[in-house]
Amino acid sequence: MAACSAPPQQLSIHDLDEAKRLADLGAYEQAEDILDDFEAEDFDLPTQRDYNLLYGKVADGLNDWSTSIRYYEAYMAQTGPAQRAREAEKRLLDIGTQLLNGELKVLFFFTDKSRGVVTLENLALLGNDPHMRAEAMARVAAYHYQEEDYDDAITFYAGLLQPEFQGMGWEDSASFQLAMCHYGMIKLRSLNGPSIRFALEQFRAYLGQFPGGLHRKEAERKLAICRDLLGQYHLMVGDYYRKIGNLEGARYHYTLASGQPAKGNNTIASLVKGTPAAATARQRLASLEASS
Repeated sequence: MAACSAPPQQLSIHDLDEAKRLADLGAYEQAEDILDDFEAEDFDLPTQRDYNLLYGKVADGLNDWSTSIRYYEAYMAQTGPAQRAREAEKRLLDIGTQLLNGELKVLFFFTDKSRGVVTLENLALLGNDPHMRAEAMARVAAYHYQEEDYDDAITFYAGLLQPEFQGMGWEDSASFQLAMCHYGMIKLRSLNGPSIRFALEQFRAYLGQFPGGLHRKEAERKLAICRDLLGQYHLMVGDYYRKIGNLEGARYHYTLASGQPAKGNNTIASLVKGTPAAATARQRLASLEASS
């Protein structure tokens, strides 16, 4: 009969004492040599967090940001004391931001912004500290907006408006930027009525929620542009119908674009009324009536 073998005994926090002592002295290379003799799984569950955090700090001290991110993220993924989690997440926020800004280089020459984006996205979605998560979310959203990746930016700006982040001071700017993303998605060379309308409603919602908001003047300016673009869209559709001989369709869209109700549709008319497009539409409508 085979002898029963006991499972290997897991290591404890005391097995990290020497590595921690060296790290506290700034002897990061010696500390890393000790840590390299272990894996996180060698320790009992409470100590696995200590191992990941310590390795993250040591790699951080050696300016090995790739390794430090890996261990800080492993630490972040495990439940533990809130204050220590905040310490690791603050470093992830700083390193991710530096990568995103091109302040950290690969092989002294190359930037790795994509790694910064992923680091901040992981923090935003998986972090424990709500303030760190919100700040990471805001930085990722701003990056995607600057890159004109509006769909991704919308995801993170909308995330900042979730109840868990209320009262942290992001609501005003996130709501405005959400509208700006939809505005950025409008293609001026091929106007699309629903996309214009969506941006327009986002600016109206922002002004309704934040009448004295930080971005009120710009929101009012963009809202006026959207109103005129909506009129231009109906002008464009009216011109198309007139070109193919559908005068009833042309009349309907010219009427809406002029700011007048058409077939019970008063919503569009009220939005475009008083715009430059409305003045042009009245001329087109008069021309259409004169020629029919």
